[in-house]
Amino acid sequence: MRTPALLLVCFILAQADKQVMGLLAIDVQRSFGLTNTQLGFLQGGAFAIAFAIGGLPISRLIDSGNRVKLAAACVALWSLATILCGFAGSFAALLLFRAATAVAEAGLPPAAFSIFSQQRDPRRVARLTGIFMLAPFVGTGLMFLLGGNLLEIARSGVVDFVSAAEPWRVVFFAVGVPGLILAPLLAMLGREPPRTPPPSNQTTMPDYKSVFRFIFREQPFLRNYYFALTAFYAATASLLAWYPALLVKTLGMTTGSAGAHAGATYLVGGIAGALAGTAYFSSRRALSPALMARAFVVLAALLGPVVIALPLMRDLAPSLALYGLFAFFSSAVLALMPVPVQLTLEDRARARGTAILSLLMSACAGTAGPLFVGVFMDATGEPLSVALLWTMIISSLASVWFFARAARSTAPKFSSTI
Repeated sequence: MRTPALLLVCFILAQADKQVMGLLAIDVQRSFGLTNTQLGFLQGGAFAIAFAIGGLPISRLIDSGNRVKLAAACVALWSLATILCGFAGSFAALLLFRAATAVAEAGLPPAAFSIFSQQRDPRRVARLTGIFMLAPFVGTGLMFLLGGNLLEIARSGVVDFVSAAEPWRVVFFAVGVPGLILAPLLAMLGREPPRTPPPSNQTTMPDYKSVFRFIFREQPFLRNYYFALTAFYAATASLLAWYPALLVKTLGMTTGSAGAHAGATYLVGGIAGALAGTAYFSSRRALSPALMARAFVVLAALLGPVVIALPLMRDLAPSLALYGLFAFFSSAVLALMPVPVQLTLEDRARARGTAILSLLMSACAGTAGPLFVGVFMDATGEPLSVALLWTMIISSLASVWFFARAARSTAPKFSSTI
């Protein structure tokens, strides 16, 4: 259990590094004089596109190399890139360093999922994956909570060496340094498990073309499942990126206060949802991808009204209550979303299957969601709440539709014909 624990801690840090822009959005916008469209791209597109593209070559190495050592190298690289964000002197430089952070972070999840998938019992695969996927909620929640407090300390000038820099830069430094400690620990203490032998009729590793063909042409289940998660994540990414700013713009809160409230709520709701989903699926006697897709239809349908109503709230208490429900339902899906892929693809294709899923979720949904919000505001002059409302309506309906189609399909094992 040492290796899964180390991977979990690294993934928590990765999420903090990833979501730090959501906390610092308004401060960075003021510092560089950015438009809402530029800010939306910095929060979504810059990170998501680089994450998705970077994951493709890294996952090819993971499918054939030492997963633990590769993951450790990724931790060190993204931590250094995050620290450099604090030194950025222009929008272009910050964009470059955020992209570098994303490319390095893309290597950790495929490595972890590949390692977990070698468990013989599907329920144990679900348990390890669900616990690992607590990280987005713990990391994001702690970032908003602790990062907001650090931001207020930096602004107050209580500590001399902190007050010498712009407050938002200090937060980048703080979240980047721990990874430079974790990376060597993972490399030294992590254990690379022996791989599952390939089928006897396969002497060469399947290439990306074969994996793409299997997912999107040969298997309706995977095709619809990937599209469902893409639509689902569009809503999640948009709310994560813009919710602190929504509290500032609609309720007049400070950035630090908005981050602390959003972080504490997301932390509690996200962990509760991820644990509930993990407990439910890991207790099923006959866990299958189709069973999980049917459950995700229900969860996506329950989440829809929550995220549509959330932007309309004008009081803090109901807004945070709905945000907590959003965290609960979304985490129950996102924490277990890799499991159907892990159970369907063979060992030598799982990392690339995960990278392809990340390509859709990050490059498409992670870019389109937050960016659409910014573009909508600049193009129409409508407030943030209206832009978020339309984003939630479109993505919620699409996710329910595709999850339902996946649930009606069969999910066989990876084909030996690829």
